[in-house]
Amino acid sequence: ADRGQNAGKVCSKSSSGHPSLLPGMFLLNCGHGINYGFEVMIKHESPNTPFSILRTRFKEVPETVIYDNSCNLHTYCLNRDPLLFKNTWFLVDRLHWRNHKGCSVGYQLARYPQYDSVNSQVVEQCNSALKKLKGQLSYMTPLNFMRQAKLFLWYKNRAIAKKMVSEIDV
Repeated sequence: ADRGQNAGKVCSKSSSGHPSLLPGMFLLNCGHGINYGFEVMIKHESPNTPFSILRTRFKEVPETVIYDNSCNLHTYCLNRDPLLFKNTWFLVDRLHWRNHKGCSVGYQLARYPQYDSVNSQVVEQCNSALKKLKGQLSYMTPLNFMRQAKLFLWYKNRAIAKKMVSEIDV
């Protein structure tokens, strides 16, 4: 149902995980690295994860979505809510593009010079920072998990905002 004209060339993303722990958190960040929010994933990540977040948490969806699986997310969004996503541009981040086979080069972020200064790895960098807490978060109660994750992301956002303000004052 979600296959486009390239029915035989659908991009795929595999995932594996721990047999008893949750798959992780789906983070939503701006280009500066400020975290707008997250969702704890019950199942492995699929295009439904960012679709649901974009559809339920924004009055207007962003003009541009940079995501490691944007080729499939684009199709998924247009099949489910074409009016909401009709003006959204979906691009695959620079790190993950090399793994894409069979999807249009139109999704390749690096092809668009207006995005040269965009750090398309902010979510990966935030995930890397969160890995320091993995041992603790994995075995917390749900309430403590949410408190700790929120506190960590708040502190990270605060540090980024402080840095941005100091750069403006200079």
